[in-house]
Amino acid sequence: MHPILFTIGRFSLHTYGLFVAVGFLAGMLYLSKKIKTKNPIMSQDELFTLVMGIIICAMIGARAFFLIFEYKFWLHPFSNIFKVWEGGLTFYGGFILAFVFLIIFVKKKKMSLPKILDLLAPAAVLGHFFGRLGCFAAGCCHGIPTDMPWGVIFREPTLSHIVDIPVHPAELYEAFGNLTIFFILNHYNKKEHKSGRTFALYMLLYGILRFICEFFRGDFRGAYILSLSPAQFISIFLIIFSIVIMYRTKNART
Repeated sequence: MHPILFTIGRFSLHTYGLFVAVGFLAGMLYLSKKIKTKNPIMSQDELFTLVMGIIICAMIGARAFFLIFEYKFWLHPFSNIFKVWEGGLTFYGGFILAFVFLIIFVKKKKMSLPKILDLLAPAAVLGHFFGRLGCFAAGCCHGIPTDMPWGVIFREPTLSHIVDIPVHPAELYEAFGNLTIFFILNHYNKKEHKSGRTFALYMLLYGILRFICEFFRGDFRGAYILSLSPAQFISIFLIIFSIVIMYRTKNART
């Protein structure tokens, strides 16, 4: 694909990093618009602090999980560990650490965690959409070989271990699945419902999407157990957890 958008002298703009930045910006703009109500659940300053904290923790967590499973990465120069703009981020790792930060932030500010989660869910999946487009450009998170007419070929050995062989565009499957989830959540958030149900719906839909997409992934993502990847086990947990939340709040409206 196009891992490097352009190069000027010693500076190179990596397409992955650009898409990740666009994703964070899109999520921030969405949230800024949503809290401009008569009774906002937080101020613009609080939103900025929250989002920046989530971004930092998400990047650290996503990179840490990547380095744990991509053990071969440690064979390269140590400085490569910090080159997140070239790709190499694991979504669930970022999700977990960002969620921990969110809980601490909300508790300190004495806010409603379910309401904050409902607010953040559409923004998170929107940012994830752009992030997966960046993965496609970088060649990471690539699919398994295929003879389907829509198979894609990576010409450069960046983060892809498969070159010059048609593979499933697994990154695009998940990207447009995330975009669909964004529209569903944004619409659902406009309806009256128990706080926390939008976030539960997000976990349910993304858990299903990720579980399916994992079957088309061809990159190494950790040891398999019962033919399932670590991400699929996390997906199963999210699906079950979300169903429990939605069942327990099915008759509530606020």
